[in-house]
Formats: sequence, C-alpha cells, structure tokens
Amino acid sequence: MVAAISSNKLFENTARAKNGQQTLTWTVTSATADDRAEIKALFWKLHAFNSALDHRFALSEEWESCFETHLAEIVEGNKAICWLARDKESGKACGMLIAAIHRDSVLWRCREWAEVEALFIENQWRGSGMAEALLETAGEWALEKGQTVVQLYVTASNQRAISFYRREGFVQTQSIMRKVLD
Repeated sequence: MVAAISSNKLFENTARAKNGQQTLTWTVTSATADDRAEIKALFWKLHAFNSALDHRFALSEEWESCFETHLAEIVEGNKAICWLARDKESGKACGMLIAAIHRDSVLWRCREWAEVEALFIENQWRGSGMAEALLETAGEWALEKGQTVVQLYVTASNQRAISFYRREGFVQTQSIMRKVLD
C-alpha cells in the first residue's frame, strides 16, 4: 500500500505484471491543465467500457464541453481532484481517478461526501496495485477535506469492479431500479 501522502505530491510504485515476468513501475501525480487531453482520453475509454455494459451510460455528443468545465474544477483541486498514473519508463498515462466533494439536497441530514466519479486503469496495468493506490489516495484526500465517507457508482453487471470495490472495503448501500417503458 501507499504511504500517507499529501494530494499534491508524487508517489511511485513497482509491481509485477499479470504474466509475472515483467516489472512495471508507475508514478502518480495530481493532474494539471497540461494533462487534460490524457484525462479526457482515459475518461472516454472508461465510458466506452461502461456503455458496452449498458447503452444508457454512453456519453452524449456534448460530453467534451461539459467535461472541460469539470476539468477546470479538477485542476483547481479544491472541490474535485484527479490523479494521473503514468508508466515511469514511457511517461504514458495508464490510469486515473477523479474524485469530488458531492453535496446533496438540504432535505438530508447526511448530504456531503467524497465521491469517486471515475476510476480507470488500462488493461495491462490491472492487477498491479494501481487502482488500490489511487483509491487509498482518494480516501486520504477525502479526510483532508473533512469527509469521512467515500462513495461511488458501479454498473450492476460489472462484477469484476464490484468484487474489487468490496475487497477495498466498499459496501452496497442502495440500488438504482430501472423500468424501460415502450
């Protein structure tokens, strides 16, 4: 696991690849404005995967302009943040996590929490500990922001992700029910 760090610092990790042969080293930094194109590309890959599970998760034609607005908040780092993981050797982006402080209606007593909005790891890096490290960093950031709860949404048919999040201590607290009307 990753040692406790501040959300704006770099950390590095080394892990064995899935095949057990290759050693992978990656670094993680808080994203900057210069990383926007790579963040958008990883975000698109995440939602291409999600929309293959459920077509209703497909991004709209306007997603890029909306995402640009959100990226401005992310780069500011006060209410939202993104960590970008890179292959240390090539410098290529291979994973990311976006988290934000979510505020719900004043109708609810518990109406504020940290929310993982996006977590994506390129296939060849899955199983390297990268996702675990990014989630741990999100938890540290949440605590820095005074939040004691981290939530996320996961597609019901994405059993691999559900199993991963359960191993990381997440529990299901609600389900979204859908009825498609003809």
